[in-house]
Amino acid sequence: MAARRATVLDQIARRFQDPGLNVTDVANALRISPRYVQRLLETSGTSFTAHVTELRLQQALRLLAESELRITDVAMEAGFSDVSYFNRLFRTRFGGTPRDMRAQILHKTQTYK
Repeated sequence: MAARRATVLDQIARRFQDPGLNVTDVANALRISPRYVQRLLETSGTSFTAHVTELRLQQALRLLAESELRITDVAMEAGFSDVSYFNRLFRTRFGGTPRDMRAQILHKTQTYK
């Protein structure tokens, strides 16, 4: 079961930036049922949607820190198809807007130079 869960997590990690990624896509790629994918993820304490969202938000945070992409482009590059939804999730997860977070990151980098 642990090996199968690792395979599922690896598949998600390779494809999370695809805005259309869903549990059925992952299940079909691995030739298992969507419900089995969900059960495997539940054993690690998360859901498919929560795991994909977290990967996307972490990617967005990296992009904000490492690039000068517009916020809209960061959202799209991270796998979000709706910028408003991205902004809402980002604020909930990190406590500030993407723009605020980028400013904080830039301020910290300049302070340590």
